[in-house]
Amino acid sequence: MKVLVHIGQSKTGTSAIQAFLTLNRDLLSSHGVLYPAIKINNMALNLGAHNAVADALLGHVRFPYFSADEYFRQFFDDAEKEKSDLLILSAEHFFGGEPRVWDVGNEDEYFKLYRNKIENLAKYLKGHEVGVLVYLRPQVDWVESAISQTVRIERLISEYKIYKNDRDFFTLMKPLLKYADILDVWKEVICPSHFSVIPYDRKTLCKGSSIADFLKRANLEHIIFDYGDSNIQVNVSLNREFIEVKKMLNSTLRSKNEERIIIRCLENLSRDNPSSSKYTIDPDVKYDIVDFVKEQNERINSLYIQEGLMPLKSSSNNVFEVKPSEFEIDRAYVAYKSEFKHFKYIFIGWRFLVLSFLRAHAKPIHAALHQIKVMYWSWKYKC
Repeated sequence: MKVLVHIGQSKTGTSAIQAFLTLNRDLLSSHGVLYPAIKINNMALNLGAHNAVADALLGHVRFPYFSADEYFRQFFDDAEKEKSDLLILSAEHFFGGEPRVWDVGNEDEYFKLYRNKIENLAKYLKGHEVGVLVYLRPQVDWVESAISQTVRIERLISEYKIYKNDRDFFTLMKPLLKYADILDVWKEVICPSHFSVIPYDRKTLCKGSSIADFLKRANLEHIIFDYGDSNIQVNVSLNREFIEVKKMLNSTLRSKNEERIIIRCLENLSRDNPSSSKYTIDPDVKYDIVDFVKEQNERINSLYIQEGLMPLKSSSNNVFEVKPSEFEIDRAYVAYKSEFKHFKYIFIGWRFLVLSFLRAHAKPIHAALHQIKVMYWSWKYKC
């Protein structure tokens, strides 16, 4: 069987691709393509991504609390039952995820554990024809997006502060910016039959869409899909001023449920203020990132990329983009305090508590709720 492993990278439209594949899972199956879902009591748990699978390769068990053996046993059993010709796995955590850079002592330890993860994956895929697909965002752009995401969910993923300032974050993330070294691990361990490395720039993607480009790379363009690829939005990013508000809020420890309510509140405010600018890092840190990745990207362009070039610099034309003033941040904080008082966040908090309880104690019911969510997506994105 052919296996296509879409390894991210994060912040390259992966969530939209995964949502599209989830919505069209039945149609794909009728064409011999399996985009596997984790099953609980024979009911699909539509998580979209296979991040839990990727983390399980290093023994890190997270919801739905299966081992790597259990995941791959399910996947290959389903492939056999459905007589699939192609199995697609998609997870940002194949490129990143575990090991977490803030949990390891140094770069050598990080790459030792990372190679171990990919070696474990290779054992499960032995005997199959494996292709690897990855979209790579320019490192400066990725760091800016990663800071936004980290600040947004920091208190959900770590007990201590990950983000302190732009420069310390860049230093912490250096192993993840060594794209060529990461690709070398995949090439040496997996030995893929084809290795597609695509610089992520919407202007150069097929139809300007990450989904359309993925379908082209996966040779699935001939299928007429039930659910379109336009306007699929899964993740909500925080606007620049609300990232600054979240930085301030992160100085206080809270329960995960309280954190989820705060994040939802800030997401709602960001959605209502779409004109705000994106997060940009300090110019001197930008220049240092460009210097740091120069050799890595030259090697990528020489060894891995058949079309286009992996750029060194940010896709932004203006290095010195205007950051929000103290007045704008204060105004955003006042807006947050006012919004957070709304009674709807009491109900949102109870909803999060119920979902957390179901994840831990009633997985079949939680799986059923996921089915309802996908039904809503199906209605929303029907062509």
